[in-house]
Amino acid sequence: MNSYDRTLAQLRGRPVDHLPVAPLLMVFAADHIGVRYRDYVRDHRLLVRAQLALCEDYGLDLVSCCSDAWREAADCGAALEFPEHQPPHAAGRRLTAPADLATLTPTDPLGGGRMTDRIAAVQAFAAAVKGRVPILGWIEGPLALAANLYGLNEFLIATRREPTFAAALLDWCVALGERFARAQVAAGADLIGIGDAAASLVAPAYYEREIAPRERRLVAAIHAAGAAVRLHICGDLHGKFAAAAATGADLIDVDFPQTLAEVRAAVGPDVCLAGNLHPVEQVLHSDPERIRRDLAVCHGQAGPRYVVAAGCEVPPGTPPENLRALVDYARSAA
Repeated sequence: MNSYDRTLAQLRGRPVDHLPVAPLLMVFAADHIGVRYRDYVRDHRLLVRAQLALCEDYGLDLVSCCSDAWREAADCGAALEFPEHQPPHAAGRRLTAPADLATLTPTDPLGGGRMTDRIAAVQAFAAAVKGRVPILGWIEGPLALAANLYGLNEFLIATRREPTFAAALLDWCVALGERFARAQVAAGADLIGIGDAAASLVAPAYYEREIAPRERRLVAAIHAAGAAVRLHICGDLHGKFAAAAATGADLIDVDFPQTLAEVRAAVGPDVCLAGNLHPVEQVLHSDPERIRRDLAVCHGQAGPRYVVAAGCEVPPGTPPENLRALVDYARSAA
């Protein structure tokens, strides 16, 4: 089986020759080809070159367009700062009051901005590896994008003080996410990652009532476009496992604050799980023997519907032999 066949079969519950290995690699990828992360996130040609090199050099089962959380917000007018060796961050809030929502106009993912650069990365991947290695596109989930536009703390407060505005902004974010995801699928993406890290910070009841249904709308739109979905919510998801699974995502990333056994017990046997090594303690500061041992625990807890990965991004500075240990474990396990 090639990487594409292996990964899609695993997501669909079909037999595979061995486990897929699909860690998220961002700053590590830029370092791998010796470029500044500032340039990696602004030039899709560098991102594509780095991801293809990682895939070739390590035998990974994925190439990824995930680089930072600010593509959509930037195209909506958010000002960003680009550190030399770190992901970009906001230089200010795009929305400063609920009334500012009226100033947001429908943003075109093909309008020549940072979203267009990600779509160009998908197109370049498709030209190089379509049908051989799965291509992971990426969008921000509704809560993550709302927080990027309005400010995280400000939005969390608005969910209590301005619930009508909060709901309207979330819906606006879903609509943009649908457009951006469809454009990436049309360009050749096989999976779309939905990054909704801020969802780990809200109460389980709010997540189940307001966030998971909107994530489910995104998943349905992506499935209708012809791609699978990887739901990525870093942090603590206790009390939210079942709601996350109910979104219909094909693959759920599990971060280290919970065990894969807890998640599996809540979501049942038919959801594919990825993770959940602690990126620092169990990857960066570990060694190959310990990594293989820890992955055996993860695999045992997750069961056969499992994809090898860390709980979140593999940190820069991770020894190459430690990343190879993830691949070695995947190659030895079915």
